Amino acid sequence: MRQFILGCLVGGVLMTGMVAVAEKDSLGRSPQQQKYDYFRERQQQLDVEHMRKQMDQRELDRMLGHQPC
Repeated sequence: MRQFILGCLVGGVLMTGMVAVAEKDSLGRSPQQQKYDYFRERQQQLDVEHMRKQMDQRELDRMLGHQPC
């Protein structure tokens, strides 16, 4: 039980520290840098989503026995 409580406390401290560091990082950036970071992150999310769709389609094609041209 002690280890559980200690783990919760340490985890809470680490999470608080991570949030503080992330917020401090965004405060020191210019609006142009923040906009660039936003669009870069959004493009990365879109790329990952596209790769997942491709993998799903390949898996479906493999299961159905479709051969690429």
